[in-house]
Amino acid sequence: MLELGVDEVTIVLQISQQLKKTYNSNQFDWSVAAENIIDTFVDRAGFQTIFGNRIPEMRPPQGYTNAYAFGDHTFYLAVAYHRLQMSMGIVVKFSAQALDYYCESSGLKIYEFLQQTQATEYTMRISRIDLVVDYIDEGINISEIYQNLMGKKIDIFREVINKNTGEVSYRRNSLQYGGYLKECDIPTIYIGSRKSNSFLRAYDKKRQQMEQKGSKLNKAIKCSDWVRFEGVFRHEFAHQLSDELIKIQNDDEFANLIACTMIQKFRFMYLENGLVDTETEYSQMLLDCINNKNFVLQSPSSRSFELAKSIDYIFYGSGIISILFKIGEIWGEQGVSIFLKFISEFLKEFEPNDDCRYWLRKNKADYQKNFSNFDFFLMESLMK
Repeated sequence: MLELGVDEVTIVLQISQQLKKTYNSNQFDWSVAAENIIDTFVDRAGFQTIFGNRIPEMRPPQGYTNAYAFGDHTFYLAVAYHRLQMSMGIVVKFSAQALDYYCESSGLKIYEFLQQTQATEYTMRISRIDLVVDYIDEGINISEIYQNLMGKKIDIFREVINKNTGEVSYRRNSLQYGGYLKECDIPTIYIGSRKSNSFLRAYDKKRQQMEQKGSKLNKAIKCSDWVRFEGVFRHEFAHQLSDELIKIQNDDEFANLIACTMIQKFRFMYLENGLVDTETEYSQMLLDCINNKNFVLQSPSSRSFELAKSIDYIFYGSGIISILFKIGEIWGEQGVSIFLKFISEFLKEFEPNDDCRYWLRKNKADYQKNFSNFDFFLMESLMK
């Protein structure tokens, strides 16, 4: 299966000339204007309905001084401005999980969100967007891709069409790359400079979700393998994508834009004697997606499995299971039952500390929303 989507996005709003004219030039206050723009944007986006009440955010995006969050959640969503630097505009920063939560709750795709939040008070542009292509149960191996890059068996090219003759040729993209070694495997490859306008991260998504108990853990458990190609686009490239997304009319056009952008920037091809031979399987799948509409758009999932990390630690890291085993070996099942009852009684008198109370405030509502009962949570997060 081939899935296409957007992982995270950062948007910048700038005051429009039309709004500037409504202020007396001698009394213009950027902070007042910024607050008014935020009010308009938040209302159009429905942030308070979806996320919860607006509250001060104590961790503004880098370079900004005044920031707001919405509701109590573990993910990061901030709307911010610098009170003295109007040129920086107003930044709207979605983490991947925050964007999933918004799209899942609103039923909107990112292109629909951008279209819905247009207003005369401001202009809007994306400053960063992460496009993703997920290869699920396709047998793609990241370590093998890295070895083929190192061995000059594959390389990355860009298609070039001669305007006069229409002849198609391929130009090699001179991109640096590196692999992240873990144990005996290369689960992650970085292609291009992280400081550039575009770079690619290709990694074993199933492994990442299983190890980190990520927000898509339940999906990772159900598939045999899952590799993600994640293209990060900033500045001019992000601005171009912003302009295109505003024009999108339907999901087919949306998926086509993602696939075309990824294949244009990062086209992997096999080499024979140093020359282009054929498409790699994963690039060919993207081309088939463009030509045949053979794709699925990602279904957003905002579930948190952070609690599963703590439960996993109880089983494998804390030694509690070892203690229960020892009790069982000495006093049998009755001893284990007595000890578990003792823990249950102790819990009734337990006084949680501030960290525990803070965690509950941030997580309780989302867990109750996503998991109707604890049995369901166990089935989704721990049954491997």
